[in-house]
Amino acid sequence: MRLSTSGIIFVLAGAALIIAAYRFALPGLLPAGLLLLGLVLLSALLIAWGTRRVSIAMSTSLPEVALSRSRDRYPLAAEGKEVEIEARVTNIGQLAIPASTIDFVTAEGFGDSTSGEVPPLAHRASQTVLTSFTPNRRGVSGIEAVLITVHGPFGLVKMKRKVRGAFPVAVSVPVLGARIPQDSSIRPARLDEGKIRSGHTTRDFHTREYVPGDDLRHVHWPSTAKFGELMVRHEADEETLYALIVIDLAADEADAEPTDLEVEFLLAAAAAAGTAFLRADYEVFVVAPGHEIRFKGARDIDKLRLLSALVRPGRVELPAHDNPNHIVICSIGDQRGQELASHFSRRVPVTVRTLSEIGDMTMMGLSEDLPESWTTFESKRVGR
Repeated sequence: MRLSTSGIIFVLAGAALIIAAYRFALPGLLPAGLLLLGLVLLSALLIAWGTRRVSIAMSTSLPEVALSRSRDRYPLAAEGKEVEIEARVTNIGQLAIPASTIDFVTAEGFGDSTSGEVPPLAHRASQTVLTSFTPNRRGVSGIEAVLITVHGPFGLVKMKRKVRGAFPVAVSVPVLGARIPQDSSIRPARLDEGKIRSGHTTRDFHTREYVPGDDLRHVHWPSTAKFGELMVRHEADEETLYALIVIDLAADEADAEPTDLEVEFLLAAAAAAGTAFLRADYEVFVVAPGHEIRFKGARDIDKLRLLSALVRPGRVELPAHDNPNHIVICSIGDQRGQELASHFSRRVPVTVRTLSEIGDMTMMGLSEDLPESWTTFESKRVGR
């Protein structure tokens, strides 16, 4: 709480009148002095009570998203895209509140703090204040606090106080474009298509590598002879094509730790790849530091974007076994990328993205494009 210029004058004048009343035996000045001080005190009490009876409800048109098996839901924004937030200010007290100002204090990375004007509010009256922000960093940020500034009656006292805590918003990496080949070459190269004959009907099948626990009666001997290792039949209608995306954010031993910009760059590439595969009716299994999540269909694209906001730098742990149709590895360094690729069969198409492929890192931030070489996913195998 602070005194305005008028409030300071009232306090000084009131004190002077009271002192003069006693010093010069002028009792008529005493009531005037007490009145001036009383007006300042009354103004302070009224706004102290009034600001305690203000309610602010925050809302946004952003979709609210939660990861699977998580209770934490966040409004989801994209880095570099404007976010509109609506604050509904309501006077829940019995006394009217004079005109006020509300300040939206943003968390780091969510853009500049803003303010809005609120007219006088009678009992139970409400006013909506619309404000906007442009996030410039991925992660969970949003509004850190909402403050209200009210001038008391007679303009003698001004009070600023916090009336609402944090309103978190998850900010994903920029939504960038990518595509996968439309031809059948993206389909798993390790598969040997065929048919199972049963009576007068046939069922499509393919063969895959033997996994401990498979029924040996399903061994497909022609494919075993062709590839030189045990292969089993797998009915086509049992398979859902899916891509494995590995996000490893640990630097090679000889390299420095990744910067925020480098981490964002790889996450943007991973999110673009995952979005492309989901739109092509693949399931997408993402393995990132601290996360292993399977996404199904285009409806899960927002969940994939939320994951890009929540991932922290670190070293990834690969799943014990998987049979993906395509693998995308996003890694800080070439050495680590090739090390991860070596864990998978040579017959599985692998795309490796590393920072060494990028000459200019300044394109990230509010950029709308990935490098052209990062917008497609070749079906050829990498050397491993």
